[in-house]
Amino acid sequence: MTYFSSESNDSESCRGVRIERRALFFAPAALAVGTLGDAAHVRAEDELSEAPLGFDGFVDACKALAAKHFEGGRIDADVYMHRLAAVAQRLTRASVPKAELADFGAYAPPVRTGIAARALPILVIQWRLEPGAVLPPHNHTPGNVLSLCLEGECRVTHFEIEGDAPAPGAEGAFRLRKTLERLLTPGRSSTLTSGRDNIHTFRAGKRGALGIDINTFLPGEGDWSMIAAERDQERDVAELYDATWIGKPG
Repeated sequence: MTYFSSESNDSESCRGVRIERRALFFAPAALAVGTLGDAAHVRAEDELSEAPLGFDGFVDACKALAAKHFEGGRIDADVYMHRLAAVAQRLTRASVPKAELADFGAYAPPVRTGIAARALPILVIQWRLEPGAVLPPHNHTPGNVLSLCLEGECRVTHFEIEGDAPAPGAEGAFRLRKTLERLLTPGRSSTLTSGRDNIHTFRAGKRGALGIDINTFLPGEGDWSMIAAERDQERDVAELYDATWIGKPG
């Protein structure tokens, strides 16, 4: 559930998580690989291994896996996310450090987030949803995201844009189609890519939820925005929603 802006060149702040590194969005994939250092040439863990991973080893494995899929400027997003999810299953949840969290927006009950690890092009964001908290629908463009629950439970719902839509943050109505819904409990995850299930929303259960997002930066210019969406009851079977971009939380 992390959002990125490319409005300036060289600042970082947390949640929004606002990673303002313009060059990263515009550089070709080959340059993105160059930020990986030795991880591009080292297999931190065999992808087929079932051995448990502490948090540091998990981050190294994710970074190495990302490097392999960026090599040559090509990436198969769905295969990559499938393999990333397999690595996430090996993470020892108790090893995940408690990040310094801050309120994201002014939602009530609150949503809080913070950076747990930075290993570009991987950025791990920790999030906490208080009981009953809702993070509204929002997009991730361009990027691939795996959301992993560590404690509690929350329901995540994914959407895709149906037909044409204005650019994120711009005025104008568009439509969403619900594509996936699942309950995240400790150890369960959900994924999205730039081309699949790219919009998601979270609703916490009675005990709240703690989790992490493993974000993979992709080359190219993009922006994100929250979304207001209302279900079209006349097209209930299709699960279509009327939507508008509502910008970034204040």
